Amino acid sequence: MSRMFLSGSESAAHAARLARVQVISAYPISPNVNIISTLAEMVNNGELDAGFVNVEGEHSAASVVSGASAAGSRTFTASCGLGLAYMHEVLWIAAFMALPIVVAVTSRGMGKTLTTDLSDMSSERDASFLHFYTEDVQEVVDSVLMAYKVSEHPDVLLPSFVCLEGYRLSHTYEPVDLPEQDAVDRFLPPYKPKHAFFDPKYPIMQGPGTMELFTQFKYAQHEALLRAKTILKETFADFGKEFGRHYDLVEAYKVDDADMVIVALGTMAGVVRETVDEYREKGIKLGMLKIRIFRPFPDEEIREALKDVEKILVVERFNSPGAHGMTYTELRSALYREKPLVSCVVIGSADLYHDDMRKIVDMALDREEEFEEWYVEDIPDIDLKDSGWENFQVLSQGKEVEREDIKDIRGGVASGTTACQGCTPLLAMRHIVDAMGEDTVCIYATGCMQATTSRYPRIGWNIPAAHFCFTNVASTGSGVETALRQRGSDTKVLVLGGDGALADIGFQPLSGAIERGHDITYVCYDNEAYMNTGIQRSSTTALFASTKTTPGGKDMKPKDLDRIMEAHGIYVATALPCFPDDLKKKIQKARDIEGPAFVHVLTPCPTGWEFDPSIAVKLSRLAFETGTWVLYEYENDERTISRLPKERKPIEEYLKPQGRFRHLTLQQIAVIQKEVDGKYNSLTSSCREPQQLKRG
Repeated sequence: MSRMFLSGSESAAHAARLARVQVISAYPISPNVNIISTLAEMVNNGELDAGFVNVEGEHSAASVVSGASAAGSRTFTASCGLGLAYMHEVLWIAAFMALPIVVAVTSRGMGKTLTTDLSDMSSERDASFLHFYTEDVQEVVDSVLMAYKVSEHPDVLLPSFVCLEGYRLSHTYEPVDLPEQDAVDRFLPPYKPKHAFFDPKYPIMQGPGTMELFTQFKYAQHEALLRAKTILKETFADFGKEFGRHYDLVEAYKVDDADMVIVALGTMAGVVRETVDEYREKGIKLGMLKIRIFRPFPDEEIREALKDVEKILVVERFNSPGAHGMTYTELRSALYREKPLVSCVVIGSADLYHDDMRKIVDMALDREEEFEEWYVEDIPDIDLKDSGWENFQVLSQGKEVEREDIKDIRGGVASGTTACQGCTPLLAMRHIVDAMGEDTVCIYATGCMQATTSRYPRIGWNIPAAHFCFTNVASTGSGVETALRQRGSDTKVLVLGGDGALADIGFQPLSGAIERGHDITYVCYDNEAYMNTGIQRSSTTALFASTKTTPGGKDMKPKDLDRIMEAHGIYVATALPCFPDDLKKKIQKARDIEGPAFVHVLTPCPTGWEFDPSIAVKLSRLAFETGTWVLYEYENDERTISRLPKERKPIEEYLKPQGRFRHLTLQQIAVIQKEVDGKYNSLTSSCREPQQLKRG
């Protein structure tokens, strides 16, 4: 064990190093910057063998470590305040997907402040994370190591926050005992998950939508947090045996004979402990109860510690304007045992019918004690043989399986999805996944292709695939790619999203991931609106097209996504589902390029565009024949035409079959024709023609 003089931030970084984290994401926000800069130095100096990903925002920081954790790697990041709030969406997804990431939080106030309170942590109280609160720099090191041990336990598999108060502890320097690496390795062995990894031999699906089973999954998180109490105590005991420092969920200090006990957590405990000693010297019997773990809340331990105490004072950093302090509220709840009986039945998102309500009322009338229960049905047993996914069962038995042993493989995407008739995005996706090959991982965004292929417990993927959320597909893919490369895997990463996920809400993560140079093939299936949520306008919606949010027609030109991608200096290609050979060729080329590549596929939507599903492919071809969609490639600062129509058709032939254009005037049609002509001529004139140019 080595003695060092470190700040709280530096100690968190050293703990991550000792834990042998494999992927780190970093975005600066005061006061977490010393954590990530210390880790950057460690990676740069060869002290830590980890993938270090500088992201463009905290949303992506959480996405990168979540993606890497889903790929089976041990991950770490740090944030606080508004940065933690920006992570919010992804944190809940990580817990839902049982990803044991660890986040160091240099806690600070929310809003326009750099002062320290715990409002950022309180905002994430119910995200199904474990919450560790540290009093001093030594506890920071120890808590990070223990957080990994508990989070990765198969009976828990939930993420952890380790809170070190911003400035108050993050910038405080104290002597710290850093354990030796071999001792840490004994205490914290390598992370080897069975539920989260990407191996084409085992094409598991991660993160499918749960729909009506959502409350059952939340209950599973609740149960895991309750089990974590036992695992925490076991971990504390193991840590004490290995390193000689002993911890528990709560710490009682001079409580046995106290007339009043002060309850505190975090750095307050040090001040309170000294105050207790001061008053004891005056003959006043004060005591302290320090809460080290706030989630799972240690109610039983608190009741036991305070069972004979008459007066309790909570010193609170968890403010809840308009109500009460959060620690105070939960403490009173844990100690409350007098009439009237106050019980709780959690129904979550379940439908509540009269029969259900009668059952709940009858149960409450029959009970003579307080209770808290969840009103959920058991998650149904799924016969995996019927779904053709025997590899799940083989994996659970610890056996290896070759891909040829997996029955019912029909290309990368199985048949029988819930897509609409004439769905060209699904047609394109089949070609895309098949062109990528079996040794591929697909990370895909919320959208039609997510909703129709992965609703728990039925999924339509025959390659490893994962859905996280709408906004973060590119940054999550960054984490997956980093984790795979870190362990020497050559598996290809496909990031798939619609125009909303890649051109709009997910554009920032996409641009950031491309700038970082991750070896990922990005594919945008563009149906020119938010079809999955009911046909709302996107930035790629065509000029004058009617949607639910532009009922009179969109009065702006669509975003030129291809030119924006070209500006990133990567391989860019356009494609159409009516030319599958051209599409597959471009996907394979993008796959084989070292570094990022982007393929933009126009995918007409019968529902959103309002046309007869039987002409879906024909309409795709009309986009080509009218010059609305030009097929070309951009590589090494040069554009090359892939194919040209023998003779361009007037734009009316493309617009007329689509109900979204039924309101157009002759003048508007002329405007569209002029816009299409201008873009077509500009683009084709800037392109090089290959020696054998296909026409028609």
